[in-house]
Amino acid sequence: MCGIAGISGISSPGSIKAMVAAMHHRGPDDSGIHLDEGMALGMARLAVIDITSAGHQPMHNHDASVWIVYNGETYNFREERSVLEVKGHHFNSHSDTEVVLRMYEEYGDDFLLRMRGMFALAIYDKRRGSGRERLLLARDQLGIKPLLYCRSGKNFLCLRAEVHFGERPGRTSGGF
Repeated sequence: MCGIAGISGISSPGSIKAMVAAMHHRGPDDSGIHLDEGMALGMARLAVIDITSAGHQPMHNHDASVWIVYNGETYNFREERSVLEVKGHHFNSHSDTEVVLRMYEEYGDDFLLRMRGMFALAIYDKRRGSGRERLLLARDQLGIKPLLYCRSGKNFLCLRAEVHFGERPGRTSGGF
């Protein structure tokens, strides 16, 4: 069932740590946080496909310029992995998350057209350079896996796979 979270425009890890802790019931097998220049991604993982530590999230590409948090199941990930291996991609895990990450690297936004399944994800892409980093949020077409987000001010974004009433990012007491 996993849980994903993210915040942009933060200066300390307190908010993302609290968000991941609040989602522990969604993914008791593992959790992880990635902080990078005001961007934070977090994950509470329920290990299903690759139960080893190689499936840990947030997951990144070979040079840590693209990061992903992913909740869901890609039904055609084995077929897509085979196609990507023929194209020269190498894999460090057996997880569908890594296949989705490599699909994004290979096909750009069109990777979503190739995915079959139920999912919610966030991809942080730093490759664009010159301060043009990108955060891509996506979910399956039917919304089976929910993805909620909000903007508050110019540079603040919060994303979650679930929301608890009364919580507000940046709140100094209670909530997260």
